[in-house]
Amino acid sequence: MLKTSVIIPTYHRPQELSDLIQSLLWQTKKPDELIIIDDGNLSEVPFEQELNDAAINLIYHKKDVPGLTESRNAGIRKANGDIIFFFDDDVILSTHYLQEIIKTYESDPGGKVGGVGGMMTNPKSKNFTHAFRKILEIIFLVSGLREGRVLRSGFFTDLLDTDQPILGVKEVEFLPGCALSFRRKIFKEFIFTDRYRSYGFGEDKDFTYQVSKKYKLLINRSARLQHLESEKMRPEKKGYGKKFVIGRYLFFRDHVKNGWWDWLLFSYALFGYTLIRAMVLLVSPGKNNIDHLLGIFEAVEDIIAGRVMPV
Repeated sequence: MLKTSVIIPTYHRPQELSDLIQSLLWQTKKPDELIIIDDGNLSEVPFEQELNDAAINLIYHKKDVPGLTESRNAGIRKANGDIIFFFDDDVILSTHYLQEIIKTYESDPGGKVGGVGGMMTNPKSKNFTHAFRKILEIIFLVSGLREGRVLRSGFFTDLLDTDQPILGVKEVEFLPGCALSFRRKIFKEFIFTDRYRSYGFGEDKDFTYQVSKKYKLLINRSARLQHLESEKMRPEKKGYGKKFVIGRYLFFRDHVKNGWWDWLLFSYALFGYTLIRAMVLLVSPGKNNIDHLLGIFEAVEDIIAGRVMPV
């Protein structure tokens, strides 16, 4: 029987954390261990008595140095499970989530599967504008046709980003950062890097893509969840635009490029992404979209000037 540890990094989102823990208590297969890594000032762990009644070992750790990467690595050091789950604190799980993920690992006795993720059930609404934008993203290699795949441009095709979503259980090249799980053994070889924290988004893709080069990564569509993407503690739009671009650059530079021709593909995709954001601004003028575009320009300037961290 595989033992499970759940790690939840949290920061000033007590209500979201409470909703997630409640969904853990409703699981048909409850975790053996729950590890809360707190970067904020949580006054108490929600449902602490209920966790104790359910025989779920609770570990609470207040951290001095903030950061999602550091929280994940701190949780790993405290975890005792054979399978280690990571959830953002604004996620809510369906009642069979853990059971479905564990079943996927149990069907792989040889241990070739290193990580498994679930599928979100609350995708963003799509309309004509989104469809037109998607066509442009494919043309400019900002996105593709196969979900869970990395493009030669260094950009990705995220889950639920196409009209042909993953069905059943399927192998992918990266897992969504809001809900991750891995066999304990992989952490002897891999660790979440903190190099993205000051520069860009994407440490989850950096980590899971590296794992995919040695172990299989799977998405199990039967393991369902909602990612509510709380607005609390999220970066402002200018910072978001800058970190998005630099995150793509770091990933491309460190994991995708092989020669000068790859730089052409990345530059082409970056030009396309900038053009698409400029078109969004024209259609929907406003401070948020202006700031997003300004953040992209700042990121490009930093990349050209060599101000992004070295390899």
